[in-house]
Amino acid sequence: MEKFLTQVSENISSDVAKVVTDVMPMGHICVCYLSKDKELVQKAVKEISEFEYKITYVEYPDEVVCDSESAQDIVESDDDVRLFLGVGGREIADLLCIACEKRSLLYAIITNSPFLYGVGYALKGVAPIKLLIDNDGKESFEDYAKCVGAILAHRVALWEKKYIHHMIGIQDYAKLKQEQDLLDGIIGDGNMLDADKLFGGILEYAQIFDTSYKPSVEILAKLIENINLTNDRGESMLLAGIALVKYFKAIMSIEECMLIPPSDVSSRCRALAKILGCDVSDVINMVKDRKFQSKWLYIHNEYREDMLKEIEDLDAKLPRIIKSAKRFMQDVGYHLGEDYDCNSIIQLIYNLSPIVHECSPIAMAEVLLGE
Repeated sequence: MEKFLTQVSENISSDVAKVVTDVMPMGHICVCYLSKDKELVQKAVKEISEFEYKITYVEYPDEVVCDSESAQDIVESDDDVRLFLGVGGREIADLLCIACEKRSLLYAIITNSPFLYGVGYALKGVAPIKLLIDNDGKESFEDYAKCVGAILAHRVALWEKKYIHHMIGIQDYAKLKQEQDLLDGIIGDGNMLDADKLFGGILEYAQIFDTSYKPSVEILAKLIENINLTNDRGESMLLAGIALVKYFKAIMSIEECMLIPPSDVSSRCRALAKILGCDVSDVINMVKDRKFQSKWLYIHNEYREDMLKEIEDLDAKLPRIIKSAKRFMQDVGYHLGEDYDCNSIIQLIYNLSPIVHECSPIAMAEVLLGE
């Protein structure tokens, strides 16, 4: 991922003007935003509106689908546009990233949220020249709860990636250590109520995050949203992270493993489709290739204790991590309830194996433990 410059802005209008004038003394700017962010748009462009710039606005509905078709509104903006300004969060960052891969222009992102999960992911393609975070919006406590969920999910994903690397023989220890040191530094003992540390940490992690594979926690988070446990990406990541820590710990805790043939993939697909309320063909289209290998049992046993210790350390921090997330929520987590191991999430995990990486512990459980 390309490095990018980030700044928490005390005066968003002046800083936007500086970004623009550094790129071009005059000319045509295209400002892209969601309807809900009109107030931030007005605040951000106040100073450049007084200069000799032509400004075109591309407004998207709040429920926009972030895909190539939607991004065409940006791609097809006037030929003399020389700079894009994206105002908002994940959706606008995604759309501009898609658009600027087709139309090679510079863009900057202006946001008022510390929840940079979406922004960080959007940067896996074309990165903005600047990411400005309006300090007036930086104290949105609800968004810090999302940050806690995202950091936990990233840490769970890193644990899974390390296990997969062991299984398939990738020795990328330096990169893994860089990610682990950063995430462990943010999590600490699990007390994640330091907003500045949380904000700075998730921003830094967005710059080094490796998107080379899709972790189970991300897949599970989206499925949790699909069955309407929550519509909030930060909360779905929190729930997925908690559930997978407990499941991975259970898998790694079993000392005596035997190798068995993989279970019937189609039955798991049918079960998953039933839970999601979709056609089984939609799930089958997501099924990953499977290469059943006898050496996996040996490798699993070689690294099991090390991986168990690491996931146990994270599990011991879960109560404080959960409390931190809930303290940032307006209702201190009342809407989530207390049962993070609800039956619907357990059933999702149990039937998740066909659509995760072939060496994910979720998939490995079937051939190692007979689950």
